[in-house]
Formats: sequence, C-alpha cells, structure tokens
Amino acid sequence: MRAREEEHKEIEATYSIGLIVSREGTVIDTIEGMPAAKAGMGPGMKIVAVNGKKFTRDVFHDSLRASKNSSGPLEFLVENTDYYKTYKVDYHEGEKYPHLVRDESKPDVLSEIIKAR
Repeated sequence: MRAREEEHKEIEATYSIGLIVSREGTVIDTIEGMPAAKAGMGPGMKIVAVNGKKFTRDVFHDSLRASKNSSGPLEFLVENTDYYKTYKVDYHEGEKYPHLVRDESKPDVLSEIIKAR
C-alpha cells in the first residue's frame, strides 16, 4: 500500500477511515459507510489540518496510528470552497491494510504450487 501511495502520489486510507487523499490534502474519494463519509467528508474537500497540526502525509498517518490509543475522535480541519469546517471522525482502530488469511476449511493449493520440486 505504501508503494501504491508513492506511485500514485496519494494517501491510501480506504481500509481505515475510508479516504483517498492527494499529497496536497484534497479528498479524492470517500467510501460510503466508512467513518470519514459518515462524518460528512467528501471528494473535492481539502484537509488543512489533522488534530490541530498542519496537514502532511506523516501527520495524517501518525494521527491514524495514534487513534488506536485515543478516546477522542480524529479532527480534520477542512476547506470546502470558501468555508472551513472541522469534521470529527469517530475512529479508534489505527491504520488498517488488507491482508490474506488462509481459510482452513479449503485445500492449501498455494503451498502445493510454491513447494520445492
């Protein structure tokens, strides 16, 4: 996922809060039903600050990681045309990325494919 972020020059948080954000802070997309969309954030908005700190990629990722040990919501100061608004995103699970998990009820086909011959 980090390699994809580098290649596409964006921040990938679809599996945590449901956002894809440009390096400059513009919301590229939101995932319906995920915390950011539930809070009211949407494409075209620009994130100016996260939890009171000026938006950067590192501040964004650090805030997601810190959410795991915080009882308060993530706070995004967002610019939308000529207006500024703080969106409170109720999220406490840290950064999340997809990963494969073996289904023990199915045959282990992958091990057969990659075993030494």
